Formats: sequence, structure tokens, C-alpha cells
Amino acid sequence: MSIWVIPYIDQDLSFWQEIARQHGEQIHSVYLPMPGSLVASGRAPQPDQKVGDFLRQAPLKKTVLINPILLNHPAEEMAPALIQALRQLRDDFGVEHVTLANLTLAKIIRKAIPEMKIAASCLMGISSPAQVLMAQDAIDTLIPDTRLLRDLRALERLRKAFKGEIRLIINEACLPGCLYRVQHFYEMAYSKYYPQSLCRSLLTEQPWLRLTGAWVLPQHLKFFEGLYDSLKLSGRVTLKDPERYRQVLGAYINRQPLSPCDIGGGPASVLEGLEISEAWFEQTLRCNKQCTDCVICQEYYNQALESLKVESHAG
Repeated sequence: MSIWVIPYIDQDLSFWQEIARQHGEQIHSVYLPMPGSLVASGRAPQPDQKVGDFLRQAPLKKTVLINPILLNHPAEEMAPALIQALRQLRDDFGVEHVTLANLTLAKIIRKAIPEMKIAASCLMGISSPAQVLMAQDAIDTLIPDTRLLRDLRALERLRKAFKGEIRLIINEACLPGCLYRVQHFYEMAYSKYYPQSLCRSLLTEQPWLRLTGAWVLPQHLKFFEGLYDSLKLSGRVTLKDPERYRQVLGAYINRQPLSPCDIGGGPASVLEGLEISEAWFEQTLRCNKQCTDCVICQEYYNQALESLKVESHAG
């Protein structure tokens, strides 16, 4: 079943041929920034020397991203050039999927290229049925705000409200509702340098918050059955090493256990190889998220870290 949406990294065609050989039946598409310089990709600039060969010859479907957290011009001004580029990608390379963070742009593309499948990026921030009402006529796929990933009740509400496809990003690892998120994504899209983790000082002071991030380990995907149609791996930067890419993708597809430090998440990821118990993880999926009144995650982090230190000394 083709449910996995995976990141483009700048590798030879042989890498993608091998991915297709091993996992082709499970791969929905490979996502990559919109080629050219028409719009920011939503992430720091990445190598793209081999993207032409990938588009022309890789035996996998492709999804293009137009999802900076903020457009630097009104959508109506940018749309004509973007529509022309999307039509060319469709005609030349068979690209039929686009992911967007701007609802106005989604509506314009829907009208101009009705056959193009449109996904609402997690950066559109859809987290409630009311927001579904605003967007549902313009999108085919909903990628919920990542703050919902560890909240099964909220995901159940979205699943009931949205009649299209639900896609979950399962290894981004950003903090839910991070107060630095907009600025961080803006800097990644428009600065000439890769920004430092803006939440670094916060996580130094309260490292247990890393346990609350937007991640699901392969062994815990079972708790999400029925709540998604497809799954997306982040990692255009963190999984740029091809061997690590293969390992993480294979582990998720085959439900092989990983530690949260090994999934290719971003700078808010768990850094240590902590053991994550099934009982604790399941508890976090249905808790009330009242972290000011609860110490369960903080105590679990401290105990797991202490256990890791004991094992290290024993070894």
C-alpha cells in the first residue's frame, strides 16, 4: 500500500532506483522544493545538482513544495508564474501533487489546474474542525498541525471532520505549539544561513520538553491506526546521509524499533538514546496536556536518563 511520502536528498539516480526496488510499493511520492527560484522552499537551501536526473528518470512519483510559513509577496501576484511552472512540471515530469501553506494560493491553483492534487502543509496550522471548514474545498490532503500528533482525541476530531486524506508527519520532533516556530521557519526560508535552534536555551533549561515533541517511533505507529491515510517522513537535512536515510525509512516501513534520537528529527529531538516504553507513550497520547500541573514526562525523562547513565557506567 503506497502510504509513505519521503524527502528528496541530492543523490545519484541509483539511490532512488534502489529505494524504488526495495520499497516502491509502499512509496506514495518523494517531496522536494519547487524547482527554480520562484518561491522559497520553507527550509534552508539544500543541494540540488542531481534534481534534474531525479525528475526525469527516478521511478517514483513526485510532490513539490510551495510552503514557506509566510509568502514574501501576495499570493495573487505570485500565482501566474507558479501555475505556469506547475503545468510544466506536470507535462514534463508527471508531477501531480503539490503541498501548500497558503490557502489563497491553494484556491487559485485548484481553479487553474483542477487535476493537481493539493495538500495543506502542517504550516497552514489546521488543528480544528472549524479550520477544516475553511480549507476543505481547496485541498485533497490535510497534514495537521504537528502539535496534534501526540493528541489522539484531536486527531480523531479532524478525522471525523475532514473527508479527504489525512497525512501525518511522524518524525519532525518540533515542540508542540513552539513559541519560536514561526520565526525559525521564516529564517530557514529567507535567510542566507541555516538558523541555529531558537529553542536551544529553553531546552537546556527544561530538557524533558523534548519528550513532548512531534514524533512517533516505528514501534508505536499502531496507536494511530485508522487516523491516517498516508505518513510523511521529514528529514531533507537530518537524513541527507544516504545510509541513515535507508535505515530510518526501512525501520518505519517495517515497524522496527528505534530510539527517538535515531529518527531524523529536527533540533528539538531527544538527544540521548532513551528507552521509550509503550505504556508511557500511550499515556501521553490521551493526556490532557496540562503540563503546568503534571510532572509525568519530567519524571520519566529524569529516570530514563539516570538509567542510561547507569548502563553506560556498567558497560
